[in-house]
Amino acid sequence: MGKVKMILVLLFFAVQFYGQQKKDNKAEIQNIINLYSKSVIERDSISFYSLFNDDDVTWCAAYKDRTQAKEVEAKGEKASNNNYFSGSYKKFLRGLFRYKETEDKFDSIKIIEDGTVASVTMNYSFWADHKMTNWGSKYLNLIKKEGKWKITSVIYSLELVKYFKPHVEKNSN
Repeated sequence: MGKVKMILVLLFFAVQFYGQQKKDNKAEIQNIINLYSKSVIERDSISFYSLFNDDDVTWCAAYKDRTQAKEVEAKGEKASNNNYFSGSYKKFLRGLFRYKETEDKFDSIKIIEDGTVASVTMNYSFWADHKMTNWGSKYLNLIKKEGKWKITSVIYSLELVKYFKPHVEKNSN
């Protein structure tokens, strides 16, 4: 009986430790999202760049179908093959300087992780000079590299506010 009790006690502590690690990982990833948002507001390149993997990082977006249809309607056939674009996190941050103020707001954040890789899904709205310009869904993938979470990809959909208003205003995190 002593061995069974010992095994049960060890299992109990292992489950507690594993549960705490999961909470810690999710808290660290949530902190990455908070720093991402703060860096956009402050246009802090040092903080923003530190969130990303040193190697290649995927950065791409696509207009949702109804926004794409409005773009084709407004711009003609030249817009028909132009619903997708890619760039980089550095180019994104540099582009913020054309505005006086910017903010990327997130809600409905879901984090899935296994301690080594993570996927984050969220709704977002992008604001420039106190006006929402676009909104949609954003997906981040991360890896834990040398003990720190790093973003390896940012993929998002775009609805342009000039064509479609969101049903519910996105709130800041």
